[in-house]
Amino acid sequence: MSLFAPSCLDDFLINNSTEREVLELILSRQLPFPFNGKSGILLHGTYGTGKSTLGFLLPSLLETAYAGNYPQTSPIGQMQVVEDAIPEIFRCGGGLSSTAIVKQITMCNSRNPFHHYGQTDYFLFDEVDKLTVSAQQSLKSVMDLKRCQFIFTTNYLDRIDDGIINRSFLIEMNQSADANAYVSIGQSILQKMSLVSTALPVAAITAIAHKAKGSLRTFASDVMIAGVKLGGRLPQ
Repeated sequence: MSLFAPSCLDDFLINNSTEREVLELILSRQLPFPFNGKSGILLHGTYGTGKSTLGFLLPSLLETAYAGNYPQTSPIGQMQVVEDAIPEIFRCGGGLSSTAIVKQITMCNSRNPFHHYGQTDYFLFDEVDKLTVSAQQSLKSVMDLKRCQFIFTTNYLDRIDDGIINRSFLIEMNQSADANAYVSIGQSILQKMSLVSTALPVAAITAIAHKAKGSLRTFASDVMIAGVKLGGRLPQ
């Protein structure tokens, strides 16, 4: 159960403003994607910062952007998912072979993905660092195929093949240097618990954020526990 279910880009804390801007340019369709040999978005950072959650959400955000059926006057960071995408998901590790990966991607690329507004297939590699060196190297060849968009997540950027990194936009997701960035998230959780947003002082929320060390999972859990102590209710 979670009172914090991210549904738009603004629900995530992205450390580097330039990297965040790249995502905004892609989602606003000002920057084509794939672009200039880059067909991947590589989300990296510590545990619990929302990399996998954003990774699973991005295909649907992209589809919504391509469909164009969202309020054009709203900030792109607040764009809510309207269209669902169906990504090909690779949960890395467990002996996933380079042959199986290449075969699956090549098979998808042989058809025209009419079921997606973007006319592309989405490939999500969760914890891509768990792939073997050879499997990662095999990815480089299929990343150059047309009509393919790749989303990768990892806790260990140093374990990722340089070829994948070179073909991807890097998005860092670690603890925000600005503890106040967590305040609106914490206040939203309190409101969902039938409390006023000021039930916890700003200083208390920022202290919880410091303790969480970048993990939104830990931060949200600790805010909920504090909310319960104040008489807040969790959904049944």
